[in-house]
Amino acid sequence: MTRIFALLLVTVCPAYADIAHGDLQISLPMLRDTPPTAPVAGGFMTIANMGDADDVLTTATIDADFVGEVQLHKMEMEDGVMKMSEVEGGIAVPAGETVYLQPGGLHLMLMGLSEPLTAGEAYEMTLTFAEAGDVVVEFPVLTLGEIRATLEEAGTMDHGMKGHGEDATQTGN
Repeated sequence: MTRIFALLLVTVCPAYADIAHGDLQISLPMLRDTPPTAPVAGGFMTIANMGDADDVLTTATIDADFVGEVQLHKMEMEDGVMKMSEVEGGIAVPAGETVYLQPGGLHLMLMGLSEPLTAGEAYEMTLTFAEAGDVVVEFPVLTLGEIRATLEEAGTMDHGMKGHGEDATQTGN
């Protein structure tokens, strides 16, 4: 049964290339597909900082003229209500830790879409870090089901982070 599930994941999920840049390793980059009139889309990835110095993801830009801007966002509970907001000062990537950008937590938010993101496409995004500088990463577009399957397979999905009820500032080793 496990072999069948693994074969299905290989068939459904695209190949991901980990990007190493200095002390940072970026893996599982992906964008969520959107319906035709959706003005926003989420972007996700895992960033591991293998070094001895903290870093901060300060900005992200995408190589697609139909996207207005990319913001760094978080979701968190406030007075019993899940709220999403832009992260002030960037997303911290502490030394020796891994930061997960996933649905329901920290994530990239593509704003002002004038065209949909379609599963099977891919876009280059430039991630700018305070210490490591610019890193260009290709983000494939996946369905929500493919994103969840990929995170489950990687063992990085926090089941409490599906958008309901947990703190969004998750890091771990």
